[in-house]
Amino acid sequence: MKRKLFGLLASFAVATAAQAVTVTGIFGAPDPGPALGQSIVVSFDGPNAAGYSWSGGLATSCSSISGAAMPAVGIGGTASCFGYVSSRLNPNIATLATPDLSSISFYWGSIDTYNFVDVLGAGGSTIFSIAGGALPPSNGNQGQPATNRRVNFIAGAGEVITGLRLRSTGVAFEFDSFAASEVIDPGGGGVPEPAAWAMLIAGFGLVGVSARRRRVTLAA
Repeated sequence: MKRKLFGLLASFAVATAAQAVTVTGIFGAPDPGPALGQSIVVSFDGPNAAGYSWSGGLATSCSSISGAAMPAVGIGGTASCFGYVSSRLNPNIATLATPDLSSISFYWGSIDTYNFVDVLGAGGSTIFSIAGGALPPSNGNQGQPATNRRVNFIAGAGEVITGLRLRSTGVAFEFDSFAASEVIDPGGGGVPEPAAWAMLIAGFGLVGVSARRRRVTLAA
C-alpha cells in the first residue's frame, strides 16, 4: 500500500508544473513520525513551538468525537490529544501560521473527501491545495487507523511555506503532531540558490589557498 501511495503522490509533483510544493506521505498507525530533518512543533499535548500560532475555528480533543475519528495514535503508539476543524464549528477553517519553512508534515487522521489543506507561501498566498479525496480510500473509517497518513509538504526552489489552512465541509478533519524544518537564513539575505552555494564554496576555497600561501611565505 505504501508503494501505491507514493506513486499517487508522485503525480502531484508532476501536476504542479511550477514545483511550488512536492508532497510525500506514509500510511500507518501509530504515527510513523517526522520526516528527516523535521522536529515536532505542534502536538496539542503541550505549548506550540515559538513562532507557530493558530487562528480560526480550531478545536481540540483528548477523547473520541461523536461522528468523527478516535484520537490520533501518537508517535510510539501512545494516546494523544489532537486538533480538528468541523462544519459544526464557525468558522470551519483553522490556519496555522509558521516561520518560513522548507517543509512541514502532520499526521492526518481518518481522511475524508471533505477534508482540504491549503499550503501557504510568501504573503499568505495559496501555493498548493489538496483534498482528502486524493488519498483513497478517504472514507473516514475510524476502525482502520492504518489508513491514517503522515503527509509531508516540501517547498520548491525559490518558495517558502508560511503556514497551512485546514478546512472541512463535513463532520471533522482531525490532525496531530505537526513537524517542520525551518529555513535557515542567518544573514537575512534569502536562501541561496544552488549556483550561489557553488560560488560561496569556490570563494571559501580561494580564501583557503590564499591563507596557505601566506603561511608558506612567512615561514620562508
